[in-house]
Amino acid sequence: MNTISMPPLLPHPTFTLYQHEPIYDPDIHLSLTEPDYVVLLDKFQRVSKTPKVDRSVTSNVDGQLAYTSPFQVLSDKGYRVLLMIIDRDQAYQKNDDIATVHIRDCGYRSKWIQDFNRCPRVLNHLSKITGDVQLLPVAYQIFYSQVNIGFPNGLNVTQYHCDSVPYVLLLRASDMNKTIGGDLEMIERESKEAFHLIEQHKGEVPDEYTRKIEYGDINSCILMQGSRIAHRVTPIDSCSEPRITVVNSYMTNNPYAFDYARYSFYKKESTAALEYAMHKVWRANGQMLELATGDHPYPTNDEIIEHLTMAIDELTQARHLISDSKSDQIGYFDQKNQELHNDRSVDTTMM
Repeated sequence: MNTISMPPLLPHPTFTLYQHEPIYDPDIHLSLTEPDYVVLLDKFQRVSKTPKVDRSVTSNVDGQLAYTSPFQVLSDKGYRVLLMIIDRDQAYQKNDDIATVHIRDCGYRSKWIQDFNRCPRVLNHLSKITGDVQLLPVAYQIFYSQVNIGFPNGLNVTQYHCDSVPYVLLLRASDMNKTIGGDLEMIERESKEAFHLIEQHKGEVPDEYTRKIEYGDINSCILMQGSRIAHRVTPIDSCSEPRITVVNSYMTNNPYAFDYARYSFYKKESTAALEYAMHKVWRANGQMLELATGDHPYPTNDEIIEHLTMAIDELTQARHLISDSKSDQIGYFDQKNQELHNDRSVDTTMM
């Protein structure tokens, strides 16, 4: 399989990069360790390592990883830089229907965050943990190192949902030892069954179906395939400081893989249209490039037409969504109003 380059960095209509922050250095800012175990999507069994996946570029296999035990990515020095950036960006707190309080756009304000999310050493390490699903940073720069913040307000810190990005690295960035509540809770069932349980039990799924995931100590991480697992962060009853996690988002470098991206989820953001368009252009370009340069016999006219159709479908979907003629709403449960919002993916075969 040919190496497909990662999506380009984009400018922001308002933000510029901070001038006074440390230069990202993987030799200084990383301290990569392995998880003690991983949990697989298949029956949610715990094993020592994730099975290898089919590396064929035309395979749409997502990999079997559900989530990992805690491990470390940043060194103490790297973690201190991250905390400095979080503290500096507190003025940019927002909220939406899924995450009560969050900070986005860090990847437009910080060169250190850009380099951390795009670091080849980190990407290679996480890819090995997935079973060799080759990971790249997502095209949506707004999600680079998103900061989620939880307070004791009686509401879920994040609602039950599946992610609109394939893989997420969740880094613990606050002392939760004295926190009661605020647990990362997953439903260990296939996502459609999970949302049926959520609706049936009005958002309070019985313990027999769920598992609370431990983050470990400050600066520890877990990697999860959040697009395949319904999960939430439960309400915080009490805490000595806000519950803070940092979320790095990744996708596979396989342009044929199922596309979990949801434009409607963040279309109100100023950068959403260009980011989503670039994501679809990246997929279409990868599909055509592989046909031209891949390790296979010279393509027939029918194969060329097939790939052109796939690329056209990708771009047509982007046009429909950006023009608001279709919607691809992500499914989630609204705890406050006790209402399930159904997932609506766009069927490109109908375009």
